[in-house]
Amino acid sequence: MLPAVRLQLLHAVSRILHRYADWRIGATKAEKCCYKSSDSILLTFDDYGSQQEVDDILAILAAEHVKTMIFPCGDWAEKHPDLIQKIRSAGHILGNHTYTHPNLLTLSDAEVEDEIRKGLSGRWLRAPQGRVNQHIRTIAQHLGFSLCYWTIDSRDWTGASVTQMRHTILSELHPGAVILFHMHGLHTQELLPGLIHDIRARGYVLTGLAEKW
Repeated sequence: MLPAVRLQLLHAVSRILHRYADWRIGATKAEKCCYKSSDSILLTFDDYGSQQEVDDILAILAAEHVKTMIFPCGDWAEKHPDLIQKIRSAGHILGNHTYTHPNLLTLSDAEVEDEIRKGLSGRWLRAPQGRVNQHIRTIAQHLGFSLCYWTIDSRDWTGASVTQMRHTILSELHPGAVILFHMHGLHTQELLPGLIHDIRARGYVLTGLAEKW
């Protein structure tokens, strides 16, 4: 398959999956935009990563003067307090991504509460795989959390190439976009410097989080 055709197909699949996720989750506009109050672009990172992966991401973000939101799993955070402190000291917002990254829809209310309580403290919760419903929202709100979703999935978790991810993100880029990455994404670190440049070249500002959160 020709590269251009393949990219078009991947973009079409991404749009279909994005629409399906919107239908399945029913995320509000505020949740999708992580409650940002401006049209700036926000990069977000989920899950876990090796020491080298996280250090590389933090170094790129520091070099480019970009602040982000990072949602580590609680069990990983417990094992890497030094990395959590590095993230916090660098000025990035840390959010809750539950403790063990389960599908919350399969758990009892008590288990959902336990997963959230054992995750990182704070104001923001991103459910694993974005899998929530109104009942999960109610539990999260009772525990003092607001749900943070995303508007663009980089699909770095699939092992997508730099070219594929760049095409997907820039094709879907819009004012106020929140882009989903993973600290363990296979090509995420390779993508970031060029992508940040591309986003800025289009006239967008990458949020420094100096907004009304």
